[in-house]
Parts: sequence; structure tokens; C-alpha cells
Amino acid sequence: MKRSVPPASPLAAMLGLPSTMLGLKPVEFVSVGRSVPRGLLQAVEVGEVERSEKPIQQFIEKHPVALVSLVIAHRVWVFPRQMLGKSLGGGWVPDFLLCDWNSMGPQWTIVELESPTVCPINRSGISAALRHAQMQISDYRRHMAENWKDLERVGMPRTKQLLKSWIIVGRRTQHSEDNQARLADFREDKIEVASYDRLLERCIDMADFRTRDRRAARMWLKGPGAKTVAP
Repeated sequence: MKRSVPPASPLAAMLGLPSTMLGLKPVEFVSVGRSVPRGLLQAVEVGEVERSEKPIQQFIEKHPVALVSLVIAHRVWVFPRQMLGKSLGGGWVPDFLLCDWNSMGPQWTIVELESPTVCPINRSGISAALRHAQMQISDYRRHMAENWKDLERVGMPRTKQLLKSWIIVGRRTQHSEDNQARLADFREDKIEVASYDRLLERCIDMADFRTRDRRAARMWLKGPGAKTVAP
């Protein structure tokens, strides 16, 4: 049985917009407190100490608005570790799936997190962690394209296109100009490789949207012992 989705409002019903998807409401992003980018920065710093992306994943699962800045948001859902199941069992589990519903309908974005201590480029070229994330995204995309009927049955609306995917990895100091040139090749595969500093900046800008005071937000993040977010 296909899971029914209640409409959000009479206007939303006219537009075919759901009020919930896979049991979750869309993310509220019109007003974002400054505690979100500051909390994200703290999670990144913990991840650096632990050499793991897990603290960051756990923070974003509690504060999904931290990822909304990766898309041009209209009505957006963020799904952590959503199973992309197969009809015969098993499946894939991306770190995060974002679904933005605009005039073109639902559009999906895949986000994979890697450790903030991982350098995307090493002496041999693209790091193993980055290649692995790229292969995972390719597997997710292929599965979503080939198994939409199964995914629709559990409440994932079909899309006309998959948007750019993101791999968030390392800090800005690990993304040199030479590295950026190599990472640009990923864009041909519609994959954007970004540092956690870039995600932090996007989150700050989103939190600052109403106050229009970006300088104040950046200075506010510089609490005692806090690291400065690079310009």
C-alpha cells in the first residue's frame, strides 16, 4: 500500500505539497538562531579531536536546518540515514537526503559527511575517503533512478531530476588552490566537494539573513577559545 501524505494547507493541497514526508515535517528555516552555526562549529571541533564525522552527524540530526543552506530552499525536508530499500531486502543508507519541493516538484539532494581531519587530496591524488564517498553517491543515484516504484511505496515522491550532491570533508586549510583545481572535476559529475568551513559560512549567512549583519555574526562566533571561520 502506498503511504498517504496529508496536505499542508488548502493552498498547499492545490499545489500538491505534503505537510509531512516519511513522518517528518519540513524544516523551518525562515528564522535561524545563531546558536545553530555556533553549535555546528563546536561539533566540527569535537570531530577534529575524535577524528570522526560522527559528532557532526549527530548535531545535524538534531538541527537539520544546518544543511538547508546547501539548496535553494522552498519547502525542504532533511532525512538522516534514510534507508533506500530494495524490493528483495537490504539497500543503501546515505548520511543525509534533502528533498526540496518547488514549482518543478520534489528534487532530491544527497549529502555525505567525511571526517573534518581528512584531507581530500593526498600525494597520490584524490584520497581514498573522497573516492569512496563519490562511489557511494553514484550507487545512491543509480538505485534511486532504478527503484522509484519501491521508494514511492514507502513515501518518497518521485523526482524529475536529482540535484547536485555534496561531500563535506576536511577544513579549509586542507583545500589549497591546487587541490581546488582537482576537486573541480567532481562538478562534472554534479558533486560539490566542500570544507566544513564553507558549510559553516553558509549556515552563518542563513542565520544572518534577517539581521543583515554578517560581520557581527562572524565576530559573535569568536567566543573564548573558538576558532575563526575563514573568510
